[in-house]
Amino acid sequence: MSHGLDLGPIARVELACRDLGRQRDFYARILGLPAERGNEARFRIGQLELVLRPRGDALFPRSEESRPAPEVGALLAFPVPPDELDRWHRRMLTARVAVLDAPGPAGAAPRVLRVPDSEGNVIELFAQP
Repeated sequence: MSHGLDLGPIARVELACRDLGRQRDFYARILGLPAERGNEARFRIGQLELVLRPRGDALFPRSEESRPAPEVGALLAFPVPPDELDRWHRRMLTARVAVLDAPGPAGAAPRVLRVPDSEGNVIELFAQP
């Protein structure tokens, strides 16, 4: 249903982090995303920019000490060629990343791999022919 306003594709996703260095390492080393030149907390994924931000800034303030912060997370889904999903699975196991959901047998749909990043957001890799 259209209301006469068109939105373009998502241009940027920003994730709040308690440990920026550890989170940056996950996206750069484990997922292999290229950091933008001059800013290691920004990654380019096609047309999308992924920005890691420390908790405690103006956009993601820390909660008051008397109240625990609500657990808020995100799920980032990435298509991968079907023949690469099992290699990603092995890569996660080798890097000792917890596997939340392992891909099922080849040919069985849906084939997905879900792992948490260092802050508990879920990374989903799914086979896309």
